[in-house]
Amino acid sequence: MTVSVYLPDSEPGPLSAGLATSPSSLRGLRIGVLDNGKPNADVVMTRAAESLAARTGAVVSVITKKGPLGLSANAAIPLAPDRLELLLAQADLVITGAADCGSCTAYSVHDAIELERNGIPTVVTTTTQFHPVATTLSTSFGAPDTRLLVLPHPIGGTDEPTLQSWADAAVDRLIALFTGQV
Repeated sequence: MTVSVYLPDSEPGPLSAGLATSPSSLRGLRIGVLDNGKPNADVVMTRAAESLAARTGAVVSVITKKGPLGLSANAAIPLAPDRLELLLAQADLVITGAADCGSCTAYSVHDAIELERNGIPTVVTTTTQFHPVATTLSTSFGAPDTRLLVLPHPIGGTDEPTLQSWADAAVDRLIALFTGQV
């Protein structure tokens, strides 16, 4: 027979993480793109950032993979400390993802929460199929209000003109997510 003993003074659950303050306008703000290396993530997020910048007067200031020195990305690990520092120094807003599998969704949400805790409004790019997973993970990680941009599934394997169309169509939603007008 196995007995499990639970300590009544164990560590509490995840700390509550609120969102960074939303700007009232995006004009003049710097947009960063944090790419987790998933197929086509860079294509759709970069286009979304460029379209958002063109529409609002913001600028795309940094596009980086999440691995050390931005040279690679592993979607199943947190962003490298040097990439966090880069984004904190060079971006006022961040678009990250793509959250379209299990581990990449967990770490995209984790990365967004880390950036939000550091004062950077961050949107996680996810897909219709993984939206419920992203929402559940956000709540489990203590940040139920994580900003999620939901695109059709899949991102990987979808042709570039379609991805560009999805990104262009997402601009109004990105504005709402970043400015808190959701």
